[in-house]
Amino acid sequence: MQTLYSLILSFLMLFTSVFVPLASAPVPENTDDGFVPVLRFVATSDTHVISLGDKPCYRIANTVKSAYAYSEADSDYTALDAVVFSGDITDDGTFTAFSAFTAVTDKVIKEPTERLAVLAKSHDGNTYGTKSLQMFTELTGQETDFHRVINGFHFIGISRSSSQTEHYTKEQVEWLDNELKKATEDAPLQPVFVFQHEHILDTVFGSYTYDGWGMPDFKEVLSKYPQVVDFSGHSHYPANDPRSIWQGTFTAVNDGGLAYYEFTVDDQTSVHPENHKTMTQALIVEVDALNRVLVKVLDVDAGKFVAEYLVDNVASSVKLKFNHDARRLLSSAPVFDDGAALEVKKSGASYTVTVPQARVTGDDNKVYLYRLTVTDENGKTVYSAWELSQYYFADVPETVSFSGVTAGKGCTVRVQAEDVWGNINEGLTFEIN
Repeated sequence: MQTLYSLILSFLMLFTSVFVPLASAPVPENTDDGFVPVLRFVATSDTHVISLGDKPCYRIANTVKSAYAYSEADSDYTALDAVVFSGDITDDGTFTAFSAFTAVTDKVIKEPTERLAVLAKSHDGNTYGTKSLQMFTELTGQETDFHRVINGFHFIGISRSSSQTEHYTKEQVEWLDNELKKATEDAPLQPVFVFQHEHILDTVFGSYTYDGWGMPDFKEVLSKYPQVVDFSGHSHYPANDPRSIWQGTFTAVNDGGLAYYEFTVDDQTSVHPENHKTMTQALIVEVDALNRVLVKVLDVDAGKFVAEYLVDNVASSVKLKFNHDARRLLSSAPVFDDGAALEVKKSGASYTVTVPQARVTGDDNKVYLYRLTVTDENGKTVYSAWELSQYYFADVPETVSFSGVTAGKGCTVRVQAEDVWGNINEGLTFEIN
């Protein structure tokens, strides 16, 4: 006999095509770079579904459609093996939200592609606590802690309920350790993919102590297994920031997410820039026969890849390629093009200052933000501000503007460019006459 859950879900499925418009999603370009996959999956998170037919449902549908289109355009490997969601799949953990997520993913994820998901305390457990895990399993038939083998590669996911006072239980940590041991004994040279909602503390962008989005629970266990490639969300920090991939004793990746952008600047957390709700980032992850892992950051709405990371040292016990300290030492401050200048316009009692975008060297860096200072004739700072470079968008603007700048006669306006590693240049100046 069908459960009430399955009956309601069957009813919803009848209307999914009506409530979730499936217009053609942008197809990201599949360039022939000599990398031939033997496995391909999507990793994303923070979909924050509320009800069937809402914007999160639409974004999920477009993400999956784009991934299928990308896969089918690859003459070497046309399969999409899995789509994995790392928590906060719902905004409030209601039955309506879980049913909508299930209905839309059932509609757009086609066999033999596997749907995998973990649940998070922060949103998925808001309404029903531990019962949300059971609800998800009854709706989908899938466990919320799982160890699956897909095309010979191990996928391990672990969820968290809202009744737990700590991030994860001792039993869950022990379970993860045991499953990783089995996976690495079975395939010692292959990557093992681990999924949980929160970033591992002090690894990827958004996980640092001062951000507040990292958790320490699994770090000791994961550090025992260099083959681990760990995926997480939670912070909403952009995946195309070079700090969103980290290597130490294992590899960690921030998957961005489909809800909204957030940042920490200096000691200010929860920074939400203009147009921050346009975030539609997902990862298309591929593995080749040499066990190299290619992570491509997709801006779903734009249909463009905005970053790419090739992990070619998965099983190595020494990982420097994406080690943050090593990359910081190799980085250098941004530079402005020859002839670049500030544009300063008076607007009422204040000024609008526009700066052309600076450049950085190599693919392992980006201009993070611009810092503006106004000093008086005695060199005293009388005004300061910062603006993000908007590097997280697929189409980065050519200039960045500061409005409402306070400056008097004889003051000097300076704007400096700072990269993601903290390097800052001398900047451009303008004298107020």
